[in-house]
Amino acid sequence: MNDKYELTDQCADQVGCPVVGYQDVNVCVPITIKVFGEVGNAETQCLGKSVVSSGCEVCSGKPGDVCKFTISQKLRVEVPVIFGARAEAGEAFVDCECGGNANGCDSLN
Repeated sequence: MNDKYELTDQCADQVGCPVVGYQDVNVCVPITIKVFGEVGNAETQCLGKSVVSSGCEVCSGKPGDVCKFTISQKLRVEVPVIFGARAEAGEAFVDCECGGNANGCDSLN
């Protein structure tokens, strides 16, 4: 053959040369965790026997007052996140290896 390059049997049925390039990147996605606490239906248990008093006794405590307490729970929040990237190709460059030929690659030796 007079061509500068020959196709081998291995690449004869392929167009171009396949190659894979890699770039290691760090990606970051801000995630906001918003906590919530919802109160379910209260369940009541009677402790001991009820006490019936005459109408002259006054209830202890303050009328309309509330009792407060705190319950805390450590949580592990699982947030599924998929990281990915898109690749865009820039303009293709070609080097025809024509040396100093001022006319480009019109004629190959």
